[in-house]
Amino acid sequence: MDTYVRTSLLPYDFSLTAEQEAELFRAVRTALEETSDEELFSSVIWFKVDEVVDGKIRPWRDAIQLNEQLNRLKELRGSAADYVSTFLNGQATPAAIDQLKQHFGIQDAKGLEVELRKRIEEWLSGVEDSELLQYDVVSVKDLVFAQLRSWC
Repeated sequence: MDTYVRTSLLPYDFSLTAEQEAELFRAVRTALEETSDEELFSSVIWFKVDEVVDGKIRPWRDAIQLNEQLNRLKELRGSAADYVSTFLNGQATPAAIDQLKQHFGIQDAKGLEVELRKRIEEWLSGVEDSELLQYDVVSVKDLVFAQLRSWC
């Protein structure tokens, strides 16, 4: 049964720790020990083992996916503010920069960039995770540029 679990039921989308693998095999063995002889020698046993394995693996998979999602959100929020400089140095017209300076009451270019980075970071903290996850670290610049333009 260990071979069946190892070759057919272990996840391929993430790795189990040694502790998780040991816990999984203990759960399968316990389920087998609690199974009647009639079920042990029927095709029902495969479904029972599948169910036990799935019940153990699902929470681990969910936790890994949540952690990956949180890391991705952190990366997106961290990289987004870097696009302020790109906007000011390549996308914004001189008129747009003047409007931003007037809007925020800042006259020097470096001070404006610092203020806009701070504002973008604050604004991004309020953007819904589900909306932000539609972007990657490159395409998030479109979201940032749109917000910066809205302040012009």
